[in-house]
Amino acid sequence: MAENGGRNSSLKRNILIIIGGLLGLFFLWLAFRGISLVDLEDGIRQMKFWYLLPCLFLAISCQFVRAVRFGVILSPFCSLNTKTLWDLLNIWAAANMILPARLGELVRPYLLQQKGASFSSVFGSVMVERFFDLSGLLLLLGVVLLKTHDAPAKFSFLGIVLLFCLAIGYAMVLTILMKREKAVYLFNRIFARLPRKAGQFLSGVFEKLIEGLGIMASPKQAFIIFSYSVVLWLLFSATTFLFLLAFSINAPFLVAVTIQLFIALGVALPSAPGFIGTFHAAGRYALALFNVGAVVAVSFATVYHLFSLVVCVSLGLTSYFSSDFRLDQKIFSSNESMT
Repeated sequence: MAENGGRNSSLKRNILIIIGGLLGLFFLWLAFRGISLVDLEDGIRQMKFWYLLPCLFLAISCQFVRAVRFGVILSPFCSLNTKTLWDLLNIWAAANMILPARLGELVRPYLLQQKGASFSSVFGSVMVERFFDLSGLLLLLGVVLLKTHDAPAKFSFLGIVLLFCLAIGYAMVLTILMKREKAVYLFNRIFARLPRKAGQFLSGVFEKLIEGLGIMASPKQAFIIFSYSVVLWLLFSATTFLFLLAFSINAPFLVAVTIQLFIALGVALPSAPGFIGTFHAAGRYALALFNVGAVVAVSFATVYHLFSLVVCVSLGLTSYFSSDFRLDQKIFSSNESMT
């Protein structure tokens, strides 16, 4: 039975890798279609490379804020010092850049189990992080849409809608947490109507999400995590804004936030190593919304992607060799439920 389980897990990983590779190739074609190598070289030469220095400072700041925030999320069941959190997040980010099909997501549960945390708790914490990532980005986008005075009126309306949906979403989450047993019972009845495997999977995910979101039962901790999330996306967007200035793209901050939203959605897909293709397509078509030419947009996305790749891998390797965290082939067998 264990052997069959291992084979099934390996087959699923291979399918994910193939799907990710195909998606990467498709989005790479989508991003670079109509752009010649000469066009790309000319576009990159237009960049003011001295902007890379403040961008590096912001990128490191992003990673630090992300590490501290994850420490707050983990605090109810696993207390880690700042250096350990810093190394953990750096290794995870580098693995996400190196491994295909987002298999780097297996790294955090595996490493945290070396520190005594259970897989279930870590999985719930990662889901909490994703929830606050999405809500922080949507809040930032909603406020920026609302406050960008020279944007079309429909953008302001969209900002109001986003903020309203965010408020409703938080109210629903808090209601579910206050009525946890009834919520689990209700959703399990709904999942029971689905095909058995799908219902069991969704039921397990929902219960882990509820368990992880239990941290929001403390309003103080929830507010701290949410505040870190907003700061994090501000830093990400500020980095993007500096890259826009580096390519002489004079655009409001709204453009930087929109690009971040597109990139966040793009890299969430299973993809080739380093998010090649999805990252580039997200950058190109986000800028296309604001009438930025394809050559400039692709040049911007190419340099931004290469910068992110180099920074993440460099920080990850530095943390790996300066910490006691270690990775091996067991990472896949010990996290089968993730794949």
